[in-house]
Amino acid sequence: MQHDQLDLNQQHQQSKKQAIKYIGSQLFITVFITVILFVFDGVMAYSALTGGLIATITTAWFAYKVFSVSPDSAAESMIASAYMGEIYKILLTGALFICAFVRIKPISAASLLITYFVIYMTPAMVSARDNSAGNGAGETEIKERE
Repeated sequence: MQHDQLDLNQQHQQSKKQAIKYIGSQLFITVFITVILFVFDGVMAYSALTGGLIATITTAWFAYKVFSVSPDSAAESMIASAYMGEIYKILLTGALFICAFVRIKPISAASLLITYFVIYMTPAMVSARDNSAGNGAGETEIKERE
């Protein structure tokens, strides 16, 4: 039982580090896109920054809700936390988009939405890159069993 608990805590910490890596990647790419667009147009740049921050903030909120539950908790409370995190993420995303379109004038809707989508997809791209490079989480588990 003690060994299983240690594995569960290790998996929890590894997943938490992965989430932090994804959020860091989202922030880096947001700033990168913003700087590139700033060369061409300031409105496009701050619109892209807004879209990137909406995606990053909502991802960070979801990660916070998921990892605020102890790995020792019952499965039901962990699932409930993930579901509530996702519901609040959707509501927060909608609220931030409404605020952006109502409060920011002028705004480049295309720049905001395209950057939001790119940043939203960043964790999938980082994960695919890590898996193709042989850095996937499942690979360490296979090596440990051998």
